Amino acid sequence: YVQPVLLGGGKVLLMGNLIASQFGDSRNWPFGAALSVISLLMLALALIGIQLWARRSGTKVSLSL
Repeated sequence: YVQPVLLGGGKVLLMGNLIASQFGDSRNWPFGAALSVISLLMLALALIGIQLWARRSGTKVSLSL
C-alpha cells in the first residue's frame, strides 16, 4: 500500500488506502472486504469491456499475463 500513498501524496484518499484503513485502523473487516470485492468486480468489468471493444474493432488483445 505504499504506491497509493506515493501517488496521492497522502492528501488524496485512494481505494487501496481506504481498504487498508478499514482492515487496519478501523477494524471494520466486513466493510473492507466489501470494498475489496467491489474493486475486483470493477477491474473484471473493465477487462471484459476492453475485450468486447477489441473484438468489435477487430483488434486482437491478449489479457493473459
